[in-house]
Amino acid sequence: MLHVRQLWRALHAVPQLLLVQPEQLSYDVVYALALVPPMATGIFFFRRSAALLIALCFLTGIVCLLALQLARLTINLPAWVGFRANHPLISGLIVACFLSPQTPAWLGVSLVLLLVVLDHVVWPQLGRTMVHPALVVFGILFVVQKQLPVGFVNPFDGRRLDDPLSLWHRLGLPIDPVKLYVGNVPGPIAATSAAAVLLGIAYLWYGRKISAAVLGGFLVGVAATAAAYGFDLAFQLASGPALFLTGYLAADRRRVIVPDQLAVVVAAGAGIATVVLRNFGQGQEATWQSWLAVGILITVALRLRAFLSTRPSLIPAGIRRLPLSSSSEPRRPQAAPIPARQPVMAVSSSSSLRRSSTPAPRRLYDTASDSNDMVRQMRSAAGRGPLRQAGTNPVLWTLALFLVNPIGLWLTWTNSSLSRRTKEIVSGVSALWYLAVAAGLFLVLTHGLHRA
Repeated sequence: MLHVRQLWRALHAVPQLLLVQPEQLSYDVVYALALVPPMATGIFFFRRSAALLIALCFLTGIVCLLALQLARLTINLPAWVGFRANHPLISGLIVACFLSPQTPAWLGVSLVLLLVVLDHVVWPQLGRTMVHPALVVFGILFVVQKQLPVGFVNPFDGRRLDDPLSLWHRLGLPIDPVKLYVGNVPGPIAATSAAAVLLGIAYLWYGRKISAAVLGGFLVGVAATAAAYGFDLAFQLASGPALFLTGYLAADRRRVIVPDQLAVVVAAGAGIATVVLRNFGQGQEATWQSWLAVGILITVALRLRAFLSTRPSLIPAGIRRLPLSSSSEPRRPQAAPIPARQPVMAVSSSSSLRRSSTPAPRRLYDTASDSNDMVRQMRSAAGRGPLRQAGTNPVLWTLALFLVNPIGLWLTWTNSSLSRRTKEIVSGVSALWYLAVAAGLFLVLTHGLHRA
């Protein structure tokens, strides 16, 4: 009778724990509950094929879980294996949610195994990185699907049909945003319904498992770029796959390694790159491509900052650093303080010197060798007007930016007078510049290959 009462009390505490205090739950439990609405809509629209792929990926996650437990018991796996990683069952469900209904079974199983290995073995050894391993897996899925006759299907008749973003780029007409909100459109199994995805994202945010700054920055970047291009805002914002990748993967607090102020800038850059890639026909792949590129750039920037901060100083310890003033007028050096205690003879001589009418000569540092002269000369030259230019070459400007920008970043991080927030903002803007250049080169090369 006592056990029955304890079980009854535990069951009564479950609704309060799930709905009132979800922040006390683990990441895996909250993610499992948040994946229920997208998977339910996917099974409702794509029926048997979606249910089979979800079940197969879930069983593959169970096999991975048993293999990890057996390895811990037999070969004593290191403690860092699985650090900040998703549960194997959650990894299997995440892969299943982003598969096409026509994906072969062997491909789904292989991707789940790859994600578990990357997330539990490879990623903990990389340290702090802002790239989610699922983005790498989805990139491999995109490459494999291009080689195989695998595409998306219409949920009504089961015939092959491109995703809404590809149709919009090819036909020039946006799909009704209501259909994107409901989910009865071609696309991944559990990422076609924006309503179901937003419901899961809302529960993740309510459980304090994702960063609202990342999600908000991404939506702002998408909206601003779509408005600049003159696109339909509702259509661009209601993409279910984009919301799924941003809310479930990119906004994971375990993966966000930058402050919220910088995370907004990074997410806005990813949103801008997403719309730009959509405009060039990348479709729903534009989202994971943007997040993968932004994550790599931020990770490289943080590693470079850590390397520069831990590098031993080149100035010997015995030499004292003297600050240089860049003001237009040189500061007058202050007189040396008078010692508090002096002998009697020294006091009398110093008093006679103070009574003399001629002041003691002071040493001024406004000489020809003063380093501030260079600053004043540069300012006076800038005030006289711009230099004459015989003609600027854009190629030379681009090469100069590529060469000067890393030097400027190095000088920024080595300057102790700047605040950390200023340094991070400058690094974020530089990362966005390189991302824009890389996107432009990628698009030029892609169009060149298509024309050839």
